[in-house]
Amino acid sequence: MLFKILDRLKNENFYWNIGFYALIVAGLTHVLFFFLFCFLEIPQLILLNIVSITIYLYCIFGLSLKTLDTKDDSQIGWFVFVELIGHSIIATYYLGLESGFQYYMYTIIFIPFFIWTYTTFVRLLRIIVVITVALGLEYWGYNHPAVLMLSNEYIMFLHYMNLFLLLIIMAFISYFYSIYANMYQNLLFKQSNVDPLTNLYNRRYVHEIAENDAMSFQKNDSHFGLLLIDIDYFKKINDLYGHKCGDRVLIELSHILNQNVRQTTIVSRWGGEEFLIVLEDTNKDELIHLGERLRSVVEKTVLIEEKQIQITVTIGGAVAYQDESIDEVLSRADKALYHGKENGRNQVLIDS
Repeated sequence: MLFKILDRLKNENFYWNIGFYALIVAGLTHVLFFFLFCFLEIPQLILLNIVSITIYLYCIFGLSLKTLDTKDDSQIGWFVFVELIGHSIIATYYLGLESGFQYYMYTIIFIPFFIWTYTTFVRLLRIIVVITVALGLEYWGYNHPAVLMLSNEYIMFLHYMNLFLLLIIMAFISYFYSIYANMYQNLLFKQSNVDPLTNLYNRRYVHEIAENDAMSFQKNDSHFGLLLIDIDYFKKINDLYGHKCGDRVLIELSHILNQNVRQTTIVSRWGGEEFLIVLEDTNKDELIHLGERLRSVVEKTVLIEEKQIQITVTIGGAVAYQDESIDEVLSRADKALYHGKENGRNQVLIDS
């Protein structure tokens, strides 16, 4: 069963993996407590940890696959929530506040925010319950002695052990949150700014970047240039071989463009079968040289071996004038591209 779960987790994202391993760590921690209380000969807490271990075993082996299938983690969340509260209350009742078992209450303040399927109401309800129980434990602990009296050495050992575990858990939660937030921030960035087919920047994002570059270069009295690249007779490829083949052509062309420019050069999919390259600190001769190199490489490359598909591209370009907007430079590059198409395609024209 364990290997089946681990194999399934290979295809799941970071969230589900970290949740599963957190259950394992929590279960092993209670196994440690079980042996500790056996050593201290406290049967009530031995029984408590047997119950806790059983809960975690059920969550791992009884609910994990179901949770992965339904993507509903609330059931496991409730088991963990109740177990942590119950364990904190009972352990604190028997050993007192100085043992530090009430610390585990503080960790579940954060847990509701990591359960996807909880509503805002449920999150607030759980937080209210945790705060109420935690304050109640503090009040009870200061006004009632521990039911079981252990030596100061054992109590201090338990206190520092639980404090250490609390700090580890808090560090784990903070690390998990930062990784998780960064992962989804990158995902949102990619979804909004990257073309899903070619993995190049999309039109909206590259326009924004080029606009910023235009202002920056003009302040420094330098130049930037654009190359607008269009696949010749692309519609024929789609008509003859189908759109999947056309998509493969776009992907292969994006690889060629990326491999033949500097790493700092921005290559984007401008739309359809058009690509845009933004070059920093360049002049007309350099723009022509790069355009001709790209055109020649594309012309000589077989993009899809089994169908022997080769293409040509027409490239229009422009170097920005002083105080010229990005849209004005784009308009001149587009006009150069249009003239290249009219004059026979498979050529490079740079607007001067």
